[in-house]
Amino acid sequence: MRWAALFTDKVEGAGDIRAAHTEAHQAYLRKYKGQIVLAGAMRPEPGGAPKGGLWIFEADTKAEVEKIIAEDPFQIHGLRATTDVYAWGTAPGFEDMEIGAR
Repeated sequence: MRWAALFTDKVEGAGDIRAAHTEAHQAYLRKYKGQIVLAGAMRPEPGGAPKGGLWIFEADTKAEVEKIIAEDPFQIHGLRATTDVYAWGTAPGFEDMEIGAR
């Protein structure tokens, strides 16, 4: 089953937290590559400062997704103001689309 996790970052101190923990965060994402099938920062415009993130998971349960998220260095060190996890279904007509590079 696919899941989507939507993160918003806190406003105060976000840049410092990102700078201090980006390397560990990226290693964490690589550790879960395959379960996290797509991940990236959300910005108000290209090249802008990140304001959060969006990840797509392949996992059996919401609890499995939440456990993986809890290990993220950005989560552990307080970057995230909100974290929402949703079951994500494919829209009609997109059933044959694969997530990945074009």
